[in-house]
Amino acid sequence: MPKLVLLWLSAGFIAGIVIAGEASFVISLWQLSIGIIAGVLIAFFLKKKNFLRSVFVVLLVTAFLLGMARYQSEEVNPQSGKSVLSLSECKSCNMHVIVQEPSREYITYSETKLKLVQYQDKDGVWHSDEAILVMRLPASFHFEYHAQITLQGELVSAIKPGEKPHTSWLKRNRVDYQIFYPTISSVTPPSGSSFIGNLYELKTTAYHVLQTLMPFPESELMAGILLGIESRIPEYLREAYRLTGTAHIIAISGFNISLLANTISRVFHHIFPSRIGALISIITIAIYTVLVGAQPAVLRAALMGILAIPAYLIGRKIIGVHALAIAAACMALENPYILWDTGFQLSFCATFGILTFIDYFTEKTDIFLNKIAAPSQKWLLGIIKENTLTTLCAQIATLPILFKHFGELPLIAPLVNMLILPLQPGLMLSGGIALVAGLIFYPFGRIMGLLTWILAAFNDQIILLFAQIPLTITLEGNLWYWIGIGINLLLLVHIFQEKKKYGCEQQFT
Repeated sequence: MPKLVLLWLSAGFIAGIVIAGEASFVISLWQLSIGIIAGVLIAFFLKKKNFLRSVFVVLLVTAFLLGMARYQSEEVNPQSGKSVLSLSECKSCNMHVIVQEPSREYITYSETKLKLVQYQDKDGVWHSDEAILVMRLPASFHFEYHAQITLQGELVSAIKPGEKPHTSWLKRNRVDYQIFYPTISSVTPPSGSSFIGNLYELKTTAYHVLQTLMPFPESELMAGILLGIESRIPEYLREAYRLTGTAHIIAISGFNISLLANTISRVFHHIFPSRIGALISIITIAIYTVLVGAQPAVLRAALMGILAIPAYLIGRKIIGVHALAIAAACMALENPYILWDTGFQLSFCATFGILTFIDYFTEKTDIFLNKIAAPSQKWLLGIIKENTLTTLCAQIATLPILFKHFGELPLIAPLVNMLILPLQPGLMLSGGIALVAGLIFYPFGRIMGLLTWILAAFNDQIILLFAQIPLTITLEGNLWYWIGIGINLLLLVHIFQEKKKYGCEQQFT
């Protein structure tokens, strides 16, 4: 049986979901059962020397079939487990809904995620049903978690006729319908308190405190970095980060969560006994992930960080690609449509590129520095690896996604990332201290907020300066998508050939 069995099974499961999403055929439960039983019987009757390999093949095929079945179960039976009302029944009707997430405020409007409980048909009869809605209203409207609302409006389906569910951005985020500017009949505040409700309230309070600790727009930048609230970042600043290939900075991302997970694990490991420290670390990472909103990149990084903690306790070396595949499979098991989410694809590919390419480029850079007899070679190599090579690896791995979804490539991105990435740990640390201090002892929070503002403003000015340099090239069309895939495949083949040539059977780290 090959090594890293869970990696291959995770890959098989993910492949099954992708094939089921892109293909038109359907696999039934009885076909799935017969396929698994037949595979087990074949493996049982094979010779002993081939038994383990046969078992592995059976497991791989089973994972693939389960992946197909998982996609089809989501397509046929939505997340609620009940039938979602049809638009023909509810063109403009009364509904009872419960707020699932507090309102998110934008510049000119607010959006609230709701759970449908009941709707009234054209005959005036109330029916129980379940669906997830996103309601848009003017920016002045704000609803608390678990508030009950009675409203009237027209539902707009998240899926266009003839579309696959995974092609809808809303369905990928588990939303069934949108409703624009409905009439609000009544609002009942939430009764009692809950852990999630208290968490949302803490997030709202933290956001408002953050606005008072430093000037705009750096306060909004820090809200994106620390709390995942990026809706009020000015458009000119958002565009500058996009043009310089640093948009991952302005929102909570895998980078932020990875940094937080490492810091928390180290701190708690020194304060508490190993097992207690590990448990507290896992709980803290999980709570923070829920607090900032479990976007795909955040969830992926959180799962990888959580997987690393118990492995460290039992003395197992974490293989990065292994953990990445398991995290992706876990996310796809919960929501198979996430595999088509652009944020998830960028996060997955960037992490994969760093894990697989970084050692190769570091080795080549080390050889080059040796040849030119560079001073302080070890220190210089560390700086180049952390700030330049990491960005380069992520950029190469995400080329297919950038070409397919955005059709452009910011050539200046590696240089700008090299300049601003060293600022990010300090920005997160000082911003985090300022926010916590602002919640506990406001005067100290103001002092730390000033220091954070200086760092954030310097960060913004670097971005705005380089955004004025026209070094973004447009590369649209499927041809460039396949060229991006080809570049990655050629680089992977070259790396594996070099390892084989020098007898370096080194696992991914």
